Amino acid sequence: MGQENAKDHTQRLFIAIPVPEPISKKLENWTLVHKERLSFRKWTHPRDYHITLQFLGDTTAAQRDALQAALRDVKAKPLTLVLNGAGTFGPAKSPRVLWAAIAGHLEGLNNLHVEVIKATRTVGFVPEDRPYSPHITLARGFAGGTEMSNESTASAPSSLEWKADRFVLMRTHMHAAPMYEIIGEYPLAEH
Repeated sequence: MGQENAKDHTQRLFIAIPVPEPISKKLENWTLVHKERLSFRKWTHPRDYHITLQFLGDTTAAQRDALQAALRDVKAKPLTLVLNGAGTFGPAKSPRVLWAAIAGHLEGLNNLHVEVIKATRTVGFVPEDRPYSPHITLARGFAGGTEMSNESTASAPSSLEWKADRFVLMRTHMHAAPMYEIIGEYPLAEH
């Protein structure tokens, strides 16, 4: 019973840069037009679009409180980010993820990622063991049919710029739509 009780009090968390509504709307409009040609099982709700900085996983209330304190100490400047087309992770015959590419101040984005990792390490979180690849997930789980070609994503939005002025701590609500809830916000400010 104690283990079940502890599990009930954990939250599945991650740290991200939210995507502003005008950019989300452009991505949503593009996905609506291309859904029939891009056969994926699960499409991301437009209010769930984000750029992950670090996935944390199941987190206790005590860890969450310490995490929020550590994240308040992260210092970084606002970032100018730009949509830069789309791509996929996985083989062309069955890609796992359809994503929107990010351009712009990538050095600053990578530095923010590193600062977030440093802050979360102080609370006991371990970063994923793979290179950081910033993107916005649009869909998951290719449903089959024809192989995806480069032409499938050629019309994806690009050159749309925005200023990222904050990062957020997000909670996942599995099987909900939208499924992510912001539970903490941390401003990016000029020093």
